[in-house]
Amino acid sequence: MNLILWILTGILLIFSFFKNKEKTFFALKIATQKFLNILPLFLVVMAFFALIVTYISPEIMQKYIGKDSGIQGIATSLGLGSIAVMPGFAAFPLCGALKLQGIPFYILAAFTISLMNVGIVSFPLEAKFLGVKVAFIRNILALTVSIIAVIIVKIVFNE
Repeated sequence: MNLILWILTGILLIFSFFKNKEKTFFALKIATQKFLNILPLFLVVMAFFALIVTYISPEIMQKYIGKDSGIQGIATSLGLGSIAVMPGFAAFPLCGALKLQGIPFYILAAFTISLMNVGIVSFPLEAKFLGVKVAFIRNILALTVSIIAVIIVKIVFNE
């Protein structure tokens, strides 16, 4: 599948080049700048997660967020996701590493969905701009949606 995406991207890039060289080079320049801007943060985050996955034993991970962790695992993942501050581009490789450790999809869904939607750390900023009531309601709704999504993922993947 990855090979197909690379080939398709190459074909579309060649097509874009023949259609308009200046715009294509400009787009490539912007893409390169954006990539170089996020690269240091990405490398730091990946190194941090490599340390976590290396130094936290699979047994401990299985105990707290593994297949048999049940509601405790879901709550732990929802809690960690709700308080974590991490860009999405770093969360997905982390989840890939955790999946290799045997963590089920519904636990990964709990973490990533709450990470992207619930903002305990950002709550003061939200409250300042949106008001406490709106920020609170938004976070409660986001947490509710996260829980519903976890249930759906659990059912779909039969975990």
